[in-house]
Amino acid sequence: PQYKEISSPTTSVGASLKENKFKKVEHAHPMLSLANSYNIGEIVDFIERIKKRIPKEQELKYCLEVKLDGLSISLTYRQGKLVRAVTRGDGLIGEDVTENILEIASIVKTLPQDIDMEIRGEVVLPLANFEKLNNERLEKGEELFANPRNAASGTLRQLDSKIVKERGLDAYFYFLVEADKLGLKSHSESIKFLESMGIKTTGIFELLETSKEIEKRIDYWEKERENLPYETDGLVIKVDEINLWNEIGYTSKTPRWAIAYKFPAHQVSTILNDVTWQVGRTGKLTPVAELEEVELSGSKVKRASLHNISEIQRKDIRIGDRVFIEKAAEIIPQVVKSIKEDRTGNEKIIEEPVNCPVCNHKLEREEGLVDIKCVNEECPAKVQGEIEYFVSRDALNIEGLGDKVVATLYEQGIISHTIDLFSLEREKLIDLDRMGEKSVDNLLTAIENSKNSTLDKVIYALGILNVGKKAAKILAEKYLNLTTLMTAT
Repeated sequence: PQYKEISSPTTSVGASLKENKFKKVEHAHPMLSLANSYNIGEIVDFIERIKKRIPKEQELKYCLEVKLDGLSISLTYRQGKLVRAVTRGDGLIGEDVTENILEIASIVKTLPQDIDMEIRGEVVLPLANFEKLNNERLEKGEELFANPRNAASGTLRQLDSKIVKERGLDAYFYFLVEADKLGLKSHSESIKFLESMGIKTTGIFELLETSKEIEKRIDYWEKERENLPYETDGLVIKVDEINLWNEIGYTSKTPRWAIAYKFPAHQVSTILNDVTWQVGRTGKLTPVAELEEVELSGSKVKRASLHNISEIQRKDIRIGDRVFIEKAAEIIPQVVKSIKEDRTGNEKIIEEPVNCPVCNHKLEREEGLVDIKCVNEECPAKVQGEIEYFVSRDALNIEGLGDKVVATLYEQGIISHTIDLFSLEREKLIDLDRMGEKSVDNLLTAIENSKNSTLDKVIYALGILNVGKKAAKILAEKYLNLTTLMTAT
């Protein structure tokens, strides 16, 4: 037993992970977040603040690196062996994901030296693997991942470690905790040390001395990031000299010796051809811009959010306008503004709908609120939305019931309410397109397993107005079962 290694495949072959697998772990050193900046002026202010905190004669160098858009991770090595991998969590407490991290090929399980160290990095899904994964999910009728970051996060929390291996996650590391205790004097030295240990880094760590140099490299990477194999949402600038970090100090949430520069959202222009109104599970109507297809941040876009009728009116957006679109937080395409100087006079004002576009029921608006709602409880769009919410990951987490499958079951009349999911007949499902015997059996098993969900997930799945995940947990702890909850005042 003394020779057992956590990285050995014999510890995980055939193993199936349980719900309580992701144990909460307190970080030995808090994983702080970074203060954000959005223009070079804020970078100049950052440098000036640092200079006030150190001796005037002290020369400074800044290490510039790309900011990966993935899932932050901390790895701990003891005597050269990887013993634990923990997610960032809230910065103080994360989740133990060691078994899944071991399935990432680029993770070093055994160092070339028998040393103790903790390193920080980012788990990402390379763009090529993300595209492949979404194509596979599309073929299966499963819900697509919105972006590589969500896909990486969801994959790392899979109960079945084999899925982690299959999806091809990768990891890059950018920080050595307490590097000075290993005799290293600068951040750039610590990166070279990690690389000498076989640890994977991005290889992008540039030493700069002035804000002018930093500005020049920001301009370069704003364009060049499109050629990187992973998603980035900015750059990180750190004081290189480790001995100055404590002198420069920390706030309660961020180090004062480092800052993140966030890339501006990329904008492109296109024509707004029409507006359709989507009805969600609560009955709320959302206007969606139907666009002339255009490429935006690496993907083809032909639909974008218009938020609500008040925003449309405030921005004076019309059908036929040439509009600017961008991805909000690099994820959801949205219409930013219309280009009024390009108008021809043939543009049409977007009218507020009077009746539900799905069930034709008269729409209503609560006093003082901007949202228009369909209040018909039998509206097909609302019912279908409720079912999709009920089976989602944060609710009962029924795998195999993506939006397209739910839509098919609803349209075919096989289900008309969430409760119908628990009486699905195997024969009816097999007759459906793209539903082979194996996928049907997997779906029925997932539905059966969902009956063991915790009370808070069941309460959340019901979609009660104003009851999110946190409120559901509070209610579950107080009332213990649904019968008691239903008698609450």
